[in-house]
Amino acid sequence: MPERKKPAGGSVPGSSNQSDRQDILDESAAETRGIALNLSQAAAILHCHPKTLRLMAQAQKIPARRVGKLWRFSEHTLREWLDAG
Repeated sequence: MPERKKPAGGSVPGSSNQSDRQDILDESAAETRGIALNLSQAAAILHCHPKTLRLMAQAQKIPARRVGKLWRFSEHTLREWLDAG
């Protein structure tokens, strides 16, 4: 497939420069507030079975949030919880 040429005259909204900046902003925001993990992802980090993790979340033994019917975990908060325990 032929390579696209950049238009003359600088950056165009929606160009790769703008999307690159947005990616950087998204990454820094994710680092600040932590990445939301689903039950399976959090269980993999903690090396436990997802059912065990769900039971711990329901019993409020581990930091978690319920979003509708789904459990969500902050990667940053889970790592802090691990370090504290």
